[in-house]
Amino acid sequence: MTKIVVIGAGITGLTCAYFLKKPYEILEANSYAGGLCCSYYNNGFTFDCSGHFIHIKDKKIKRFINKISGGLFEVKRNAYIYLNKTFIPYPFQAHLSYLPEKIKKECLEGIVKRKNINIHANMSFLNWSKAMFGYGITKYFMSPYNKKLWNYDLNKMTATWVGKFVPKPEACSIIKSAYSENKKKYGYNSVFYYPKKNGCEALINGLLKKVKVNFNSKTTKIDIENKTIYCQNGKSYKYDKIISTQPMLELLKQINSVPKNIQKASKKLLYSSVRCINIGVQANNCVPEILKNKHWIYIPESKFSFYRVGLYSNVYPKSAPKHCYSFYVEYSSFSGKKYKKTENIIEDLKKINFIRSNDKIIAFNSVDIPYAYIIFDKDRENSLREITGFLNKNNIFSIGRYGAWEYSFIEKNINDAKTLVEKLNYF
Repeated sequence: MTKIVVIGAGITGLTCAYFLKKPYEILEANSYAGGLCCSYYNNGFTFDCSGHFIHIKDKKIKRFINKISGGLFEVKRNAYIYLNKTFIPYPFQAHLSYLPEKIKKECLEGIVKRKNINIHANMSFLNWSKAMFGYGITKYFMSPYNKKLWNYDLNKMTATWVGKFVPKPEACSIIKSAYSENKKKYGYNSVFYYPKKNGCEALINGLLKKVKVNFNSKTTKIDIENKTIYCQNGKSYKYDKIISTQPMLELLKQINSVPKNIQKASKKLLYSSVRCINIGVQANNCVPEILKNKHWIYIPESKFSFYRVGLYSNVYPKSAPKHCYSFYVEYSSFSGKKYKKTENIIEDLKKINFIRSNDKIIAFNSVDIPYAYIIFDKDRENSLREITGFLNKNNIFSIGRYGAWEYSFIEKNINDAKTLVEKLNYF
């Protein structure tokens, strides 16, 4: 029978193994499974690798996740933008009434004065935003926030990634939102889910009940002529097909004979990395008033080094001990450049009273995500097509957020894994 080797025991790799009906080996570089879908337990707090909240639309996927996680609870999103010492409900472009008059006026003028041009995904993201939302909304949110998130020139990025990730209200709705409260819910994550216990790692624990993993098995070389994978621990594995969920660039480094055109294409794949700081705080008087009932907050202003803050304890109170609150803070760097110092992050959080002077940090950890956000520029699509063609020709299937080199989420990872495995099960 066909033997399949799965590289990576994150949510995508484990799902592949879960549904495979052929012999398989799953190789994981770490001593634990989950990749970025794992949780940390520190001094009574439960932390994830940033906001691993689960967005599900497909009923079959929802049933599957509910089954393996031991149960989910539903949360209605309360997300905000923090700008000019003001909290604006998300999405920014649908809640202009919360803005100071000067900023509101600029946003309205920008909508009215938009150029009548053909809007398409291959435009630069900055031009797309101006054409879609006008100058003011681009100036105050779309441009500064995305510049911090991607850490890349927005004139060189295309808008091919926006899809379901950027809500696009009609112009009349945007204008109306400047004068009255907009109660409509926007975005693919207006409702999300979270496991009833053990954090996001509950999904991994459920999959591991059926899936066997070879831990401490970092792949170092893939001999595509002899169909053999070599690991750092000295072991080797014969294969007929490979499912790789590691970052595509790491996969290509391991293949023994990569053609020059593929090497050239791989150099055009760009990315931004993210550092996630998890913080547990002992509160002198419960959670700060300004943070109550907020699930996550976008921070567009450049004077703050982080672009997003999320409140674990507001999503799931049991993730923090009594009289405590917990959150994650995200900031990025481009292609492995140095991050800003952690001390600066703590100082900024205190400046805006997300941590009060009389509150005490009693839990802390830092998680680095090397390939967190893929850069969508004009070279990405053609480079990917060329690389994927080469890999598939050699019976290697690179999938998942990092393997497919895309902007993705748990539901899509699971669905893509099931779809691929269904094909492989019949060949």
